[in-house]
Amino acid sequence: MIPTITKKYQNVVISTGNIITTELGQRKSNEELYDGLKITLHTDSTAERVAVEKEIDELHGRVQRATQELTTRLTENGRNEISIGAKIFLNRHSTECVKQAVEELLHILSVTHVDNVVLAYHPNAVATATPVATTKPPCSEDSTVSRATNWSQRNGKEGVAELKELYQTLEQYALKQQITQLGIADLDAATLEELHNSAQVAPTIAQVNLSTCCVVPPELQEFCTAHDIQLNTHSDPELLLPVEQFDGLVPGYTIDWTLRYQVHVRCRGVLTAKGYIVGASRSSV
Repeated sequence: MIPTITKKYQNVVISTGNIITTELGQRKSNEELYDGLKITLHTDSTAERVAVEKEIDELHGRVQRATQELTTRLTENGRNEISIGAKIFLNRHSTECVKQAVEELLHILSVTHVDNVVLAYHPNAVATATPVATTKPPCSEDSTVSRATNWSQRNGKEGVAELKELYQTLEQYALKQQITQLGIADLDAATLEELHNSAQVAPTIAQVNLSTCCVVPPELQEFCTAHDIQLNTHSDPELLLPVEQFDGLVPGYTIDWTLRYQVHVRCRGVLTAKGYIVGASRSSV
């Protein structure tokens, strides 16, 4: 389904444009991403509207949808009147992927800085075979403790060292004032504290996944309160799009990183734009 641009490039970048303007609406992040990519990569020449909205940048290996509409949403209010937040989903250790994700975000949105970027790093993520249950299991102390220690147990000291390197890459953009606030997702309290103590630019946002429980670990809540860290909840899966699903859309390519951005009007808190940017590379076979 992907345009012929991918036949010429080892690496490609795919931007879904503002998915709020489509029928996707507010759905689960993995569904939004998959359907957003399907719309962007659609090659039916009879679908005039889709063809007009899609742009192919042959020079840089980009496929973008509805760039003009996205520009309109970003410029209809002054830059100081909107808040731009982003979340990077990464499943392998690569500082270059972090750099590319941030650079593409700034380029595609045509901005000099964004208000916050949250990093979700899950090197040992496993694809979920079935959708997340809509009914949460009963909370218990055991389940809370299990979730609180999950990240450090699964990724170990090597994972923490890798996370620090990735975070340091984001810090360079914060030091250049291209990112105002940095955040991190799904860490237990001990790992968050270790990252916080070693950081040049301390994280001011922490996200915790409550899709399978309903209690924020008390020690995590206490640490965030003591260090003025905004604690938010989310329900994003660790692996947004399994390899086989992406291969069905873009045969021969694998996802290197995924980024989701959201644009809010500050005074009203209205979500005016939301989209996904994906970096992919040709499989080395």
